[in-house]
Amino acid sequence: MRLFVTGGCGFIGSAFCRRIQKQHPYLTIVNMDALYPCATVAPDLTTSSENYTFIHGTICDTELILKTFQTYEIDTVVHFAAQSHVDTSFTNPMMYTQDNIVGTHSLLEAARTYGKLKRFIHISTDEVYGENPHKDSVAFTESSLLKPTNPYAATKASAEMLVHSYVHSYNLPAIVIRSNNVYGPGQFPEKVIPKFMFQLLANKKLTLQGTGHQLRSFLYVEDAVDAVLCVAFQGEIGDIYNISSKDEISIRELAKRLLHEVKPGEDLEDWISYIEDRNFNDKRYWIESEPLKRLGWKQQVSIEEGLTKTVEWFKTVDKETYWVTVKERRVALVWGGKGWIGGQFTAILEEPSRGWTVLQAESRADNKRAVEDEVKRKNPTHLVSFIGRTHGPGFTTIDYLEQTGKLVENMNDNLYGPIVLASVAKANKLHMMYMGTGCIFEYDAAHPLGGKGFTEDDVPNFFGSSYSTVKGYTDRLMASEYADTCLNVRIRMPISSQDGPRNFISKIIAYPKICSIPNSMTVLDDILPMLAECMEKNVKGTLNATNPGVIDHRTILTWYKELQNPDHTWEEITNDILVTTQVKGARSNNYLETTRIQSLFPAILPIGESVRKILETNRFKART
Repeated sequence: MRLFVTGGCGFIGSAFCRRIQKQHPYLTIVNMDALYPCATVAPDLTTSSENYTFIHGTICDTELILKTFQTYEIDTVVHFAAQSHVDTSFTNPMMYTQDNIVGTHSLLEAARTYGKLKRFIHISTDEVYGENPHKDSVAFTESSLLKPTNPYAATKASAEMLVHSYVHSYNLPAIVIRSNNVYGPGQFPEKVIPKFMFQLLANKKLTLQGTGHQLRSFLYVEDAVDAVLCVAFQGEIGDIYNISSKDEISIRELAKRLLHEVKPGEDLEDWISYIEDRNFNDKRYWIESEPLKRLGWKQQVSIEEGLTKTVEWFKTVDKETYWVTVKERRVALVWGGKGWIGGQFTAILEEPSRGWTVLQAESRADNKRAVEDEVKRKNPTHLVSFIGRTHGPGFTTIDYLEQTGKLVENMNDNLYGPIVLASVAKANKLHMMYMGTGCIFEYDAAHPLGGKGFTEDDVPNFFGSSYSTVKGYTDRLMASEYADTCLNVRIRMPISSQDGPRNFISKIIAYPKICSIPNSMTVLDDILPMLAECMEKNVKGTLNATNPGVIDHRTILTWYKELQNPDHTWEEITNDILVTTQVKGARSNNYLETTRIQSLFPAILPIGESVRKILETNRFKART
């Protein structure tokens, strides 16, 4: 069995992955998790090992999921990933629609296209049935009518309907599981048991919604994992399985039991603070699970034993390191995120410690209606633009844009598209980062070689190429019209530790002739993490994103010759010869003043020191 698990860093998903690794180490597990703040970042789950692979990604990314299916030859999907906190679904229901419905549909589409799955286990909830209004109500069975009463439950029921449709329309080998309330070690504090635990451990009163007489059935997490494994190995394709618990108690009684565990002898009324109830609070969820029991599953852990184990775990956990601790929601919708620079930046945002959810945009930036619709659907907190035209078929440089007939393409990709994104970001009051260029300036009398640099407030003065001319207009519009919502980033001659055709080092070692003029340059390994932090701090306005100082081509090639290839040679030519014989458009040469970025990041390395370090630790070969 080759498993693809969604949400494997969530509460139940993490317990499932750990059980598989412990009891079935021969099985392959690929865990994809967006690492929302409720997820754990424990190293055993976020670090890949022999038969375990962690992928930081969202289930809305159909392309990534399909590629993962193909790469790891997945045969079984266990779909835990979901927004699951009912209270939040009342205040931000569209987020639940996006993750629970659109996310599930994206996953289903990947499964349909892949066409090789043997099992698709969809984890749902008992809340899709709605409430049992009375103590003497009949328990819901797998064939009971679905009548969800809150946005969370409605999105889970909708996701189930999509799964059901793919079973019949595309023969998807799916099984649905609906569970009672699961609890135990590892559960994020938004849920009632860990919330009560941390309140008691902090000597705070228990906040009880309404009267606290709502009835809930609680199932220990290891029993829930047993049930999922039972269905995964033995369940019938197309069937539905409830996972029910015999332990049904009121939230008030739960509070009493936890108080007894943590502070024995205390009176409950002394430790309760009654708060306003949620918009609608179901009185009871009571289900039965006869089909599952016929497969051999049986609840093993009583609520008394389970609460004791849970309390002991919460007494020792370091909540600052076990879960993603980002307090604010961060969702970046990225255009051009799969390009050379965009891909590197996406990887930085997706580092577990940062807590970002990164969504690759599906709309074209030059289609304003499509952009507006996607922003509405995906509800990001930030927009990021790496789009732009610098090269094309037959050309590895901006000379592509100097060809006859390329002005429209240049204007569309380098001006109109970014401005559309900036206008949508401003209309929705979203922070946007735009990756622009500093190749819009040229040494002049006021800024001579060796003199003062161009600041963020200076107006572009270089129009020697179509690329720089158009990008200069975009730079001015970003500064004049969108500075209150947009971070307008100027980079130059980007250098990276990753060898490749877009890397400035890789480029110039392939050139037989060079023009060596001191210039500002950007080491992406230094700058991109800083830009991620700028987004996190909502830094806006124009930013010269280059390393302090200047460096020339000769220095870089001399170091390359010294450190990596003693046989390397080159010929130096003047700028006039370069422009008249080697390239179609002129090239910008300038020094960008870096006071602002140095004030934000005082430890930034000077360009010479950083480039030397890159060449000492990374190998490069000529790219043409």
